[in-house]
Amino acid sequence: MGHRFQSFALIVVLALSAVLCAQVRVDVRLVNVIATVMDDRGRYISHLSADDFFIEEDGRPQKIAHFSQDQDTPVSIGVVLDTSGSMDRKLRTAIDAVERFAEQLHKDDEIFVLTFSSRPILRQDFTTDRSRLHQSLRRLLATGGTALYDALDEGLRKVRAGTHTKRAILLVTDGQDTGSFRKLDEIVQTIRESELLVYSLGISPPVYAQRSSTRRDEVDMKVLRAFAESSGGSAFLVSQGPLGPNKQLDRVLDTIANELRSQYTLGYYPQRPDDGQYHRIRVRTRTGNDVRARRGYIAASEKVGS
Repeated sequence: MGHRFQSFALIVVLALSAVLCAQVRVDVRLVNVIATVMDDRGRYISHLSADDFFIEEDGRPQKIAHFSQDQDTPVSIGVVLDTSGSMDRKLRTAIDAVERFAEQLHKDDEIFVLTFSSRPILRQDFTTDRSRLHQSLRRLLATGGTALYDALDEGLRKVRAGTHTKRAILLVTDGQDTGSFRKLDEIVQTIRESELLVYSLGISPPVYAQRSSTRRDEVDMKVLRAFAESSGGSAFLVSQGPLGPNKQLDRVLDTIANELRSQYTLGYYPQRPDDGQYHRIRVRTRTGNDVRARRGYIAASEKVGS
Protein backbone atom coordinates (compact mmCIF):
# COMPACT_ATOMS: atom_id res chain seq x y z
CA MET A 1 0.00 0.00 0.00
CA GLY A 2 2.80 2.38 0.95
CA HIS A 3 4.64 1.62 -2.26
CA ARG A 4 1.52 2.35 -4.32
CA PHE A 5 0.98 5.65 -2.50
CA GLN A 6 4.58 6.72 -3.08
CA SER A 7 4.28 5.86 -6.78
CA PHE A 8 1.02 7.80 -7.05
CA ALA A 9 2.53 10.79 -5.24
CA LEU A 10 5.54 10.75 -7.57
CA ILE A 11 3.27 10.74 -10.62
CA VAL A 12 1.30 13.69 -9.23
CA VAL A 13 4.48 15.66 -8.50
CA LEU A 14 5.86 15.03 -12.00
CA ALA A 15 2.55 16.01 -13.58
CA LEU A 16 2.38 19.24 -11.58
CA SER A 17 5.99 20.04 -12.46
CA ALA A 18 5.24 19.61 -16.15
CA VAL A 19 2.21 21.89 -15.85
CA LEU A 20 4.20 24.53 -13.99
CA CYS A 21 7.04 24.41 -16.51
CA ALA A 22 4.56 24.74 -19.34
CA GLN A 23 2.90 27.66 -17.57
CA VAL A 24 6.23 29.40 -17.10
CA ARG A 25 6.94 28.98 -20.82
CA VAL A 26 3.57 30.40 -21.77
CA ASP A 27 4.04 33.37 -19.46
CA VAL A 28 7.34 34.29 -21.17
CA ARG A 29 6.10 36.58 -23.94
CA LEU A 30 7.50 36.07 -27.41
CA VAL A 31 8.99 39.35 -28.62
CA ASN A 32 8.28 39.84 -32.32
CA VAL A 33 10.37 42.18 -34.44
CA ILE A 34 9.48 43.19 -38.01
CA ALA A 35 12.66 43.77 -40.01
CA THR A 36 13.09 45.54 -43.35
CA VAL A 37 16.31 44.61 -45.18
CA MET A 38 17.73 46.64 -48.08
CA ASP A 39 20.83 46.47 -50.24
CA ASP A 40 23.22 49.35 -50.86
CA ARG A 41 21.02 50.57 -53.73
CA GLY A 42 17.91 50.80 -51.58
CA ARG A 43 16.24 47.67 -52.97
CA TYR A 44 14.36 45.29 -50.70
CA ILE A 45 15.97 41.91 -49.99
CA SER A 46 13.39 39.19 -49.43
CA HIS A 47 15.23 35.88 -49.89
CA LEU A 48 17.02 35.53 -46.53
CA SER A 49 16.53 32.69 -44.03
CA ALA A 50 16.55 32.67 -40.22
CA ASP A 51 20.23 31.66 -40.29
CA ASP A 52 21.06 34.96 -42.00
CA PHE A 53 19.90 37.04 -39.01
CA PHE A 54 21.30 37.94 -35.60
CA ILE A 55 19.20 39.49 -32.82
CA GLU A 56 20.59 41.13 -29.69
CA GLU A 57 18.76 42.44 -26.64
CA ASP A 58 20.77 44.88 -24.54
CA GLY A 59 23.89 43.56 -26.31
CA ARG A 60 23.18 39.90 -25.55
CA PRO A 61 22.60 37.45 -28.44
CA GLN A 62 19.12 35.93 -28.60
CA LYS A 63 17.94 32.67 -30.14
CA ILE A 64 15.44 33.15 -32.96
CA ALA A 65 12.37 31.12 -32.01
CA HIS A 66 10.07 32.33 -34.80
CA PHE A 67 10.81 33.36 -38.39
CA SER A 68 8.57 34.18 -41.33
CA GLN A 69 8.70 35.97 -44.65
CA ASP A 70 5.57 35.76 -46.77
CA GLN A 71 4.58 38.37 -49.31
CA ASP A 72 0.94 37.33 -48.91
CA THR A 73 0.81 37.79 -45.13
CA PRO A 74 -2.33 39.91 -44.49
CA VAL A 75 -2.00 43.15 -42.55
CA SER A 76 -4.36 45.15 -40.35
CA ILE A 77 -3.83 48.80 -41.29
CA GLY A 78 -5.10 52.00 -39.75
CA VAL A 79 -5.14 55.21 -41.79
CA VAL A 80 -4.97 58.23 -39.46
CA LEU A 81 -5.66 61.28 -41.62
CA ASP A 82 -5.35 64.94 -40.65
CA THR A 83 -8.44 66.95 -41.66
CA SER A 84 -7.61 70.14 -39.75
CA GLY A 85 -8.17 73.55 -41.34
CA SER A 86 -4.60 73.81 -42.65
CA MET A 87 -5.20 70.70 -44.82
CA ASP A 88 -7.80 72.57 -46.90
CA ARG A 89 -5.72 72.79 -50.10
CA LYS A 90 -4.01 69.45 -49.53
CA LEU A 91 -6.84 67.18 -48.41
CA ARG A 92 -8.06 66.16 -51.87
CA THR A 93 -4.54 65.17 -52.93
CA ALA A 94 -4.05 63.22 -49.68
CA ILE A 95 -7.38 61.39 -50.10
CA ASP A 96 -6.63 60.43 -53.71
CA ALA A 97 -3.21 59.09 -52.69
CA VAL A 98 -4.65 57.06 -49.79
CA GLU A 99 -7.24 55.54 -52.15
CA ARG A 100 -4.52 54.49 -54.58
CA PHE A 101 -2.50 53.11 -51.65
CA ALA A 102 -5.49 51.00 -50.56
CA GLU A 103 -5.88 49.58 -54.07
CA GLN A 104 -2.28 48.33 -54.00
CA LEU A 105 -2.73 46.38 -50.78
CA HIS A 106 -3.48 42.65 -50.56
CA LYS A 107 -7.17 41.80 -50.94
CA ASP A 108 -7.19 40.31 -47.42
CA ASP A 109 -5.67 43.39 -45.79
CA GLU A 110 -8.22 45.09 -43.55
CA ILE A 111 -8.20 48.89 -43.21
CA PHE A 112 -9.90 51.45 -41.01
CA VAL A 113 -9.98 55.22 -41.46
CA LEU A 114 -9.72 57.60 -38.53
CA THR A 115 -9.63 61.35 -39.18
CA PHE A 116 -8.73 64.11 -36.79
CA SER A 117 -8.89 67.85 -36.40
CA SER A 118 -9.79 69.02 -32.90
CA ARG A 119 -10.63 65.41 -31.99
CA PRO A 120 -10.31 61.95 -33.59
CA ILE A 121 -13.33 60.44 -35.40
CA LEU A 122 -13.58 56.86 -36.69
CA ARG A 123 -14.94 57.25 -40.23
CA GLN A 124 -14.71 53.62 -41.31
CA ASP A 125 -14.16 50.55 -39.15
CA PHE A 126 -11.97 47.66 -40.30
CA THR A 127 -13.03 46.51 -43.75
CA THR A 128 -11.68 44.66 -46.76
CA ASP A 129 -14.33 46.33 -48.95
CA ARG A 130 -12.46 49.05 -50.83
CA SER A 131 -15.69 50.69 -52.00
CA ARG A 132 -16.74 51.32 -48.39
CA LEU A 133 -13.30 52.80 -47.72
CA HIS A 134 -13.63 55.14 -50.71
CA GLN A 135 -17.06 56.29 -49.56
CA SER A 136 -15.76 57.18 -46.11
CA LEU A 137 -12.97 59.28 -47.62
CA ARG A 138 -15.24 61.17 -50.01
CA ARG A 139 -17.26 62.76 -47.19
CA LEU A 140 -14.35 64.59 -45.55
CA LEU A 141 -13.90 68.35 -45.03
CA ALA A 142 -10.91 70.24 -43.63
CA THR A 143 -11.65 72.30 -40.52
CA GLY A 144 -10.58 72.80 -36.90
CA GLY A 145 -7.35 72.33 -34.94
CA THR A 146 -4.82 69.47 -34.80
CA ALA A 147 -5.15 66.91 -31.98
CA LEU A 148 -2.35 64.80 -33.44
CA TYR A 149 -1.32 62.90 -30.29
CA ASP A 150 -4.90 62.06 -29.28
CA ALA A 151 -5.62 60.79 -32.78
CA LEU A 152 -2.56 58.57 -32.96
CA ASP A 153 -3.30 57.24 -29.49
CA GLU A 154 -6.80 56.28 -30.65
CA GLY A 155 -5.40 54.78 -33.85
CA LEU A 156 -2.90 52.64 -31.94
CA ARG A 157 -5.64 51.38 -29.67
CA LYS A 158 -7.84 50.54 -32.65
CA VAL A 159 -5.22 48.79 -34.80
CA ARG A 160 -4.22 46.50 -31.92
CA ALA A 161 -7.74 45.06 -32.14
CA GLY A 162 -7.15 44.05 -35.76
CA THR A 163 -7.70 40.51 -37.00
CA HIS A 164 -4.16 40.01 -38.30
CA THR A 165 -0.97 39.68 -36.25
CA LYS A 166 0.92 42.07 -38.53
CA ARG A 167 -0.33 45.62 -37.96
CA ALA A 168 0.58 49.07 -39.23
CA ILE A 169 -0.47 52.71 -38.96
CA LEU A 170 -0.29 55.21 -41.81
CA LEU A 171 -0.30 58.72 -40.32
CA VAL A 172 -0.85 61.59 -42.78
CA THR A 173 -0.56 65.17 -41.48
CA ASP A 174 0.65 68.62 -42.51
CA GLY A 175 1.24 70.21 -39.13
CA GLN A 176 2.04 69.77 -35.48
CA ASP A 177 -0.07 69.08 -32.43
CA THR A 178 -2.08 72.07 -31.21
CA GLY A 179 -4.55 70.65 -28.72
CA SER A 180 -4.17 67.06 -27.51
CA PHE A 181 -4.73 65.78 -23.99
CA ARG A 182 -2.11 63.06 -24.48
CA LYS A 183 1.61 63.92 -24.41
CA LEU A 184 4.34 63.03 -26.88
CA ASP A 185 6.28 60.78 -24.49
CA GLU A 186 3.09 58.85 -23.68
CA ILE A 187 2.50 58.11 -27.34
CA VAL A 188 6.10 57.05 -27.93
CA GLN A 189 5.89 54.70 -24.94
CA THR A 190 2.65 53.21 -26.27
CA ILE A 191 4.36 52.54 -29.61
CA ARG A 192 7.29 50.88 -27.84
CA GLU A 193 4.88 48.60 -26.00
CA SER A 194 3.16 47.61 -29.25
CA GLU A 195 4.33 45.21 -31.93
CA LEU A 196 3.31 47.28 -34.94
CA LEU A 197 4.70 49.64 -37.58
CA VAL A 198 4.09 53.37 -37.82
CA TYR A 199 4.60 55.14 -41.15
CA SER A 200 4.48 58.92 -40.77
CA LEU A 201 3.81 61.08 -43.81
CA GLY A 202 4.25 64.83 -43.47
CA ILE A 203 2.86 67.13 -46.17
CA SER A 204 4.60 70.50 -46.28
CA PRO A 205 3.03 73.69 -47.68
CA PRO A 206 3.30 74.29 -51.45
CA VAL A 207 6.61 75.77 -52.51
CA TYR A 208 4.96 78.97 -53.68
CA ALA A 209 3.27 79.42 -50.27
CA GLN A 210 6.16 78.56 -47.96
CA ARG A 211 7.15 82.18 -47.35
CA SER A 212 3.69 83.07 -46.15
CA SER A 213 3.03 79.88 -44.19
CA THR A 214 2.86 80.23 -40.42
CA ARG A 215 4.79 78.12 -37.94
CA ARG A 216 1.52 76.40 -37.13
CA ASP A 217 1.46 75.00 -40.68
CA GLU A 218 4.99 73.59 -40.48
CA VAL A 219 5.40 69.82 -40.27
CA ASP A 220 7.05 68.67 -37.03
CA MET A 221 9.24 65.99 -38.61
CA LYS A 222 11.14 65.43 -35.37
CA VAL A 223 7.92 64.14 -33.82
CA LEU A 224 6.94 62.12 -36.90
CA ARG A 225 10.36 60.47 -36.95
CA ALA A 226 10.08 59.63 -33.24
CA PHE A 227 6.82 57.78 -33.95
CA ALA A 228 8.26 55.87 -36.91
CA GLU A 229 11.65 55.01 -35.47
CA SER A 230 10.13 53.69 -32.24
CA SER A 231 8.28 51.09 -34.31
CA GLY A 232 10.69 50.22 -37.13
CA GLY A 233 8.65 52.15 -39.68
CA SER A 234 9.65 55.24 -41.67
CA ALA A 235 8.90 58.95 -41.79
CA PHE A 236 8.59 60.91 -45.04
CA LEU A 237 8.23 64.58 -45.92
CA VAL A 238 6.65 65.54 -49.23
CA SER A 239 5.92 68.96 -50.69
CA GLN A 240 2.42 69.63 -51.95
CA GLY A 241 2.58 70.59 -55.61
CA PRO A 242 0.65 73.65 -56.82
CA LEU A 243 -0.90 71.82 -59.79
CA GLY A 244 -2.31 68.33 -60.38
CA PRO A 245 -1.71 65.03 -58.56
CA ASN A 246 1.32 64.87 -56.33
CA LYS A 247 3.65 62.25 -57.86
CA GLN A 248 6.03 62.49 -54.92
CA LEU A 249 3.22 61.52 -52.55
CA ASP A 250 2.23 58.62 -54.81
CA ARG A 251 5.81 57.31 -54.84
CA VAL A 252 6.04 57.39 -51.06
CA LEU A 253 2.81 55.45 -50.65
CA ASP A 254 3.96 52.97 -53.33
CA THR A 255 7.12 52.48 -51.27
CA ILE A 256 5.16 51.78 -48.09
CA ALA A 257 2.82 49.31 -49.83
CA ASN A 258 5.79 47.43 -51.33
CA GLU A 259 7.67 47.46 -48.04
CA LEU A 260 4.81 45.79 -46.18
CA ARG A 261 5.19 42.84 -48.58
CA SER A 262 9.00 42.59 -48.28
CA GLN A 263 9.55 42.30 -44.54
CA TYR A 264 10.64 39.57 -42.14
CA THR A 265 9.11 38.73 -38.78
CA LEU A 266 11.60 37.51 -36.18
CA GLY A 267 10.64 36.34 -32.71
CA TYR A 268 12.58 35.44 -29.58
CA TYR A 269 11.93 34.70 -25.91
CA PRO A 270 13.67 37.33 -23.73
CA GLN A 271 15.95 36.07 -20.99
CA ARG A 272 14.69 38.67 -18.50
CA PRO A 273 10.94 39.07 -19.05
CA ASP A 274 8.40 40.98 -16.97
CA ASP A 275 10.74 43.56 -15.45
CA GLY A 276 8.88 46.62 -16.73
CA GLN A 277 12.05 48.08 -18.24
CA TYR A 278 13.04 49.31 -21.69
CA HIS A 279 15.26 46.87 -23.58
CA ARG A 280 17.31 47.74 -26.64
CA ILE A 281 16.98 45.54 -29.73
CA ARG A 282 19.48 45.24 -32.55
CA VAL A 283 18.96 43.17 -35.70
CA ARG A 284 21.82 42.39 -38.09
CA THR A 285 22.41 40.14 -41.09
CA ARG A 286 25.42 37.97 -41.90
CA THR A 287 25.97 39.91 -45.12
CA GLY A 288 25.90 43.31 -43.40
CA ASN A 289 22.83 44.63 -45.22
CA ASP A 290 20.98 47.67 -43.97
CA VAL A 291 18.31 46.51 -41.50
CA ARG A 292 15.51 48.70 -40.16
CA ALA A 293 13.61 47.41 -37.12
CA ARG A 294 12.27 48.79 -33.88
CA ARG A 295 15.07 49.79 -31.54
CA GLY A 296 13.60 48.36 -28.38
CA TYR A 297 10.54 47.55 -26.34
CA ILE A 298 9.16 48.01 -22.84
CA ALA A 299 8.67 44.67 -21.10
CA ALA A 300 5.50 44.02 -19.16
CA SER A 301 5.74 44.43 -15.39
CA GLU A 302 5.64 41.24 -13.33
CA LYS A 303 2.23 40.80 -11.73
CA VAL A 304 2.02 41.17 -7.97
CA GLY A 305 1.74 37.78 -6.29
CA SER A 306 2.85 35.85 -9.37
